[in-house]
Amino acid sequence: MKLTDRQSLGEAVRFGVVGVAATGLHYALYYVLLSFVNPTVAFTIGYAVSFVCNYVLSSRFTFKVSMSVQRFTSFALSHLVNYFVGLALLHLFLWIGLSPELAPLPTFVIAVPINFLMVRFALKRVPHEADSYIIFLLLTGFAMLLLNLMDMPTLSDDMVYRFVWNADAEDEVKAIGSLSDLFHSQWTHYFNVNGRLPVHLLAQAFLAFVPAVVLQVINSLLFLALVHLCTLFIGHRNRLFVAAMVVFLLFVVINGFRTTMVWSLGAFNYLWVLVGVLSLLLWLRHIKEKPLSRRDWLLSPLALLAGWSHEALSLPLSVAIVCFLFVNRKSLRRAVTPYLLWVLVGTALCFLSPGIISRSAEGISLMSRMMSAAMNCLFNIRVLWLLLLFLLIWWRRDRLFLRQHIMENSYGYVALTASFGITLLCGTSLERVAFFTDFMAMLLLLKLLCAKSSVVRQRRMLTAACVLVLLCFVPAYMVRQENKEMWQDMEQQMQEPGRELIAVQLPQKGENAVVDYFRKHYVNPSAEFGFYSVYMAFDASDINMRCAASLYHKPSLTFLPADVVSRIENDSTAFASYETDRNNELYVWRLSGSQPVSSVRFILSEEDLSALHLWQRLMVYNGDVYELDDFHFETVQLCGHPYLVFTRPTTNISRRIKDIEIGYE
Repeated sequence: MKLTDRQSLGEAVRFGVVGVAATGLHYALYYVLLSFVNPTVAFTIGYAVSFVCNYVLSSRFTFKVSMSVQRFTSFALSHLVNYFVGLALLHLFLWIGLSPELAPLPTFVIAVPINFLMVRFALKRVPHEADSYIIFLLLTGFAMLLLNLMDMPTLSDDMVYRFVWNADAEDEVKAIGSLSDLFHSQWTHYFNVNGRLPVHLLAQAFLAFVPAVVLQVINSLLFLALVHLCTLFIGHRNRLFVAAMVVFLLFVVINGFRTTMVWSLGAFNYLWVLVGVLSLLLWLRHIKEKPLSRRDWLLSPLALLAGWSHEALSLPLSVAIVCFLFVNRKSLRRAVTPYLLWVLVGTALCFLSPGIISRSAEGISLMSRMMSAAMNCLFNIRVLWLLLLFLLIWWRRDRLFLRQHIMENSYGYVALTASFGITLLCGTSLERVAFFTDFMAMLLLLKLLCAKSSVVRQRRMLTAACVLVLLCFVPAYMVRQENKEMWQDMEQQMQEPGRELIAVQLPQKGENAVVDYFRKHYVNPSAEFGFYSVYMAFDASDINMRCAASLYHKPSLTFLPADVVSRIENDSTAFASYETDRNNELYVWRLSGSQPVSSVRFILSEEDLSALHLWQRLMVYNGDVYELDDFHFETVQLCGHPYLVFTRPTTNISRRIKDIEIGYE
C-alpha cells in the first residue's frame, strides 16, 4: 500500500473516531434539549457545541495540521454547508413520519460522509485569492437562510395555492391531495389567471407536498446562486466587489425585495425564474460563436422554460431576442438560434394565455393606469433612476466611452426599455411590479461601475455596501421574528376547537419610524388590514379566509385586530358609533339591526389646497363624496351582534371625512 493510501486510510479512521464522538455529543444535546425547544433549535445548538470539539480534534488528531484563522474559517464554512444539508434532511425525515427522537439518525448517516470530504478539503487545501469571494457567498446564503426561516404563511396566496384552483371563486374549496388535483388546478389557473404554468405548478406542488423548511433552504441556496450568476454575467475580475454590490442593491435598495426574495410564492415567480434565465444567458454566451449542432437541437427545448416563466421578464427578453434575430438575420446558423426560438415560443405560451388576455382586457381606465405608473415611478423604481443618473454623468464626461458601453449592452437596454413600458402600463402599483425593471437596471449599472471605477473606489464602495447590508440585516431579522410570533399566535387560536374569531396581535404603527420602515420593507404580514390589502381578513366569505378555514378544519374564520376583538368580547356597548382600531386602518360600527349593508359613503369637507404640500396637491381627490367598493366593507356577526367593518380610505380622502353614511339592502 502506498504512503498516500495509508495516510488517507488513517485520516478516514481517525475522522470516524472523531465523527462518532462529535455526532454522539450532537445527538445527546439534541435529545436533552428536545424537551425544552423545537427540533430545529435543538439540532442547531447541538451542532454548534459539537462543532467546536470537532474543529480541535480534526486539526490536532485527524488531519494533524496546525490551527489557523484561515483553516478555522474554511472549516466553519464547510460545516455551515453541512448544517444546511443536515437541517433539510432532518425536516425531510420528520415530514416522512419519523419521530423527533429518531429523525437525526438517518440524517447523520447521509450527512457525515459528505462532511468528511468537505472538512478534508477545508483543512488541507492551500489558501487561495478566491477564498474571500467564496466566504462572502456562503455568509450571504446563511444570512438569507436566517431570513427565510422567519417566512410565515400569509392569509393571501399562501392559502389559496394549497387548494385546487376554481374558475368560480364562489365554488367549494378543495385541498390539493394528489398529482391529478395539481394538474387540474394549474389547467384552470392557466385559462383564468395567468400563463405562468411551470412556475405555479412548482409553487403548488411545494406548498401542498413539501415541508416549509425544505423550500426555505432551497430558496436560500438559489439566492446564493443568483448572486453568483449575476457576478458571472457582469464578468468583472473583482468578483467580491460585484457580489457585494449585487447583495446591497437587492437587499437594501430595490423596493420589492421582501415580496420577491423572502416570500415563498414571490421566490417562485422571481428568484427561481431569474436563476433559470441567467443560467440560459450565460450558456448562450458560452456557445455564441459555435456552429449549430445536433446537441443544440436536443438541449434547446429547455429554453422554453425561460420564456414560459413570468411575462414581465420573458416579454422584455423576447423583445430583445427579436431585435437580435433581425440584426443578425444573415448569420443565424449559430448554436444560439434554436435556444432563442424556444424562448419566443415559451413567451407566447406565457403571455398569450387566456387568463392573461382576459385580465388585461379588464376595464382599467387610462387615468388609473397613469396613476399607478406615477406611483411606481415615485416609490418603487429606484435602481433605474440611479442608472440614468450615471448615464447622464458619463454623457457629460466621456461620450465615447458611453457610446461604446451602450453598443456593447444594446440588447440589455432594449429589454430594460420594454420592461419599463410594462411597469408603466400594468395598471397596478404593487412594489414587485417594478422588480424586473430594477433588476435589469442593476446589471447594467454594475457593468457601468465596473468599467469606470478605480480599485480604490471599488474598495470603498465594497466596504460601504457591506456595512449598510449589516445595518439593515439585524433589524430586518428582528421584525421578521416579530411577524413569526404573530403567526404562531394566530395559528394557536385557529387550532382551538370552536374558535372562529381570531385576534391578530398587530404591531403598533407610528411609535418608531425606523421600525415601521423595516416592517414595510422586509416583512410580508401574515395578516394585514387597510385600504391597500389584497384580501379582507374580516370577511369570512373571502376566498383566502375560506381556504384558511378549510385548512384548519373550521366552518369559517374571521380575523380582526386584537384591540378590536378585546373590546367586542369585553364591552357590549363598544363601537356604538363608528371608531377605528389603534392603527387607524379599520372602522368598526355596531349595527342596530340585522339587515346587511349595501353601501358605505364618506361625506367630505372642502380641501384647502394652499395648506398642502406640492406632492399632496397632485394626489387630491376632487369630489365631495367618496363611496367604498363592496370589496372594502362587510357585515359580520361577532359575539352574537352584527357589526359593520370597513377599511379607512387613503389619506387624501380620510383627512377630509366629515360624516359617514351607510345604505341597507
